[in-house]
Amino acid sequence: MKPSPFISARAVRCFLLLTAALLTALSTQAKIHLKISANAQIVESFAKWTAETPVDQITSYKNPNANRPTVDLVLELQALRAGGLDFDFEIITAANNARARLDVIQANVDLTAETTWDFLIDPEESHLLRTTPIILDGEFEKGIYVLSTNEKILKVKTLDELREFTGIVVNSWEIDVRTLRAMQPKGLELPSKSENVYAMLAKGRADFTLLELSSLPDLSNESAGVRLIPIPGVKVALKGGSRSWIVAKNSPNAEAIYNALVKGVKKFRDEGRITRAFKECGFFNPRAADWKRLF
Repeated sequence: MKPSPFISARAVRCFLLLTAALLTALSTQAKIHLKISANAQIVESFAKWTAETPVDQITSYKNPNANRPTVDLVLELQALRAGGLDFDFEIITAANNARARLDVIQANVDLTAETTWDFLIDPEESHLLRTTPIILDGEFEKGIYVLSTNEKILKVKTLDELREFTGIVVNSWEIDVRTLRAMQPKGLELPSKSENVYAMLAKGRADFTLLELSSLPDLSNESAGVRLIPIPGVKVALKGGSRSWIVAKNSPNAEAIYNALVKGVKKFRDEGRITRAFKECGFFNPRAADWKRLF
């Protein structure tokens, strides 16, 4: 008896089901799971922001939770997607920025949430891949933030006047520490976490800190119920070179992650998204363009 030249409907259905299962398996395997290190403040603000709008749907970067480090993270994820990477992700909370960076150097995670200064990347080039600059040299300015009730420091107009007060900054923010030391304040406090900066200012253990300007009408920054405002009319420029995203060179997906970031960054730079994002969140703030640089 000769075999039938026709394939039964049942065989066709089985073939289609097997094909669909295979394609699903391949798709699942293709998706990369990213681990991203971030400090607690970024984790909190990112969670609040994306609870309202999923990261892939964010088109405006003007949001109460859109501080510069969190915008770094949102842009990073969007750039990876724009660069063609198929991924999901988890954010690993690090004690501070130094720990977050060390996790990438040691390949415990794939990326940090925010950009990193050139002078911190250079010694670790054997462990890190860096993108083209996201924040260019000279673009990083900060306001001098104080409690709104500290009327005396709010009147400061010169560096000599500011030197009569005690500054405070997270000890792992190397360029901020360098800058404050060079400014020679009366005293300098160096806690390990950003939330401690707010708490210590609230308790009067320090008078001022350096923070990115926010997009809020009063340019204020708030954490754990402590609200800080900038001294009007004055600012500080941090000089540490440019800032780039870093990828763990020993990550199993390093090449794919890096290539996607490079493509995404180019696309965003060409369309002006990076500059627009930093303007909308207040980091590049036209309201402070004419403020006097005290340092």
